[in-house]
Amino acid sequence: MRRSVFFIPVVFGLAACAPVAPRSVAAVDMPVHEPLYTPNRVVPGRLEYAPDRTTFAPILTERFPYPTQAEANDAYRRLVAGTTPTRYVPASVWLFGCKPGALDAQTARVARVRGPVVHCATDFLDGNGRPFDRAAVNFAYDGAVWVMQAVDPPRSPVPWRNREGSPKDPWSWVPGRDRYE
Repeated sequence: MRRSVFFIPVVFGLAACAPVAPRSVAAVDMPVHEPLYTPNRVVPGRLEYAPDRTTFAPILTERFPYPTQAEANDAYRRLVAGTTPTRYVPASVWLFGCKPGALDAQTARVARVRGPVVHCATDFLDGNGRPFDRAAVNFAYDGAVWVMQAVDPPRSPVPWRNREGSPKDPWSWVPGRDRYE
């Protein structure tokens, strides 16, 4: 009996010193439903606000549904929540400019698709709020929330660009000649 009385406080004391698992990002309160906002008008140099007074990206190309800065950060947290960090993970994101359509990672072309899908130039911020990287990111409104998809488009020029010019025909001005001789 005497041993068990001594043993119980030691077990509880050691349990209190055990490392606590970090709170996952998914455990943080994130909205289950995000409203779909469209700016009232798009004027160059004018910051647009959503009805809940959150801001859109400073540069918008046309009147279209876009994520607000808060919704983009929630989408980023949802994206990071399911992964294990292998390197430094930015603390938050800040949208710089957005345009409708999805950026294709293979061809680096923008494709207009049905539904609210946009691609944005996005600054990744460190814990102090300083940007350390800017990348193109796709955002899609799916299941009543904005979903973020990181895109890594090719950054080199296409190999066929400016390699060889078309042959010149000095007699192209003569009427009645076939255009493609």
